[in-house]
Amino acid sequence: MTHLLDRRAFLAAGAATALSTACARPIVAADGRPTVAAAGRPAAEPALGRVTLLHTNDTHSRVEPFGPGNGNLSGRGGMARRMTMVKELRKAIPNVLLLDAGDTFQGTPYFNLYKGRLDYKLMSLLGYDAGTLGNHDFDNGVDSLLEAMQEAKFDFVNCNFDCAGAPALQKRLRPFVIKEFPGIRVGITGVGVAFKGLVAPNNHKGVAWLDPDKALKPVVAHLREKEKVDLVVLLSHLGYDEKGTGWDDLTLAKQVPGIDAIIGGHSHTFLDQPTKVANERGETLIFQVGFAGVNLGRMDFVTSKGVVKAAGGFAVPVIHQA
Repeated sequence: MTHLLDRRAFLAAGAATALSTACARPIVAADGRPTVAAAGRPAAEPALGRVTLLHTNDTHSRVEPFGPGNGNLSGRGGMARRMTMVKELRKAIPNVLLLDAGDTFQGTPYFNLYKGRLDYKLMSLLGYDAGTLGNHDFDNGVDSLLEAMQEAKFDFVNCNFDCAGAPALQKRLRPFVIKEFPGIRVGITGVGVAFKGLVAPNNHKGVAWLDPDKALKPVVAHLREKEKVDLVVLLSHLGYDEKGTGWDDLTLAKQVPGIDAIIGGHSHTFLDQPTKVANERGETLIFQVGFAGVNLGRMDFVTSKGVVKAAGGFAVPVIHQA
């Protein structure tokens, strides 16, 4: 069950520390010891960088909240509510990034009417910093996707789509971006799911899919070794756990060390908190928060000289607050 924390508590927690002691989820260091003091003050440590990642996935043109008759989804979601939460949180704490893991399109009449232009326009108003592409974002073809992207005032990242046959899309997609705050540099890249069986060939014409591990390894190495980032974030539209039928976030976290956070999509997986996956470089946190914007994900990281010292996260329901 998703941890139920109302908007006021969510914001108050964020103002107090990078991860709320009110949630009974203090940031935990690599040795397992909490780094948040009993009074809610971070333990003293020099040269720390902090960042909060807010994220969504598979929003599927869900502009308004779910109406009555939708079971436990009734009354949940809505971009206006999400905007309020994000704006107030950004006022309360520094160093916030808002990210999306793809499948912004398809699912309501808003997409049928506006072809994704409204989705990207509203995401721009919300202040998204970066997003990636899912399979449904190609539902009307590359040209229609590019037209909708004109409304987007944020970066799109992907490193495993070969867009040599679609040069206009190649110009719009970046293999990575770097976002910088005082004391911390964050490298963000993205990967997408294979088109076969999901996207009609004409709808991804000029765009070929590459194995995500082969595409990611040089990008992660470049971010670590050349760009000297403190945190590597992957926006993934592969799915959380494909049970051995294809690439997924759990497998990728083991195969490509050096990724600190995977913000996932595609499988509509509801997680309460990030999953930790050990690899040869340490561990990767994987998080996904369902679909349709009914939850807002949050992950907090504390770094020092490119090493994650503490991390954690939780999902927050997007619901009406009186």
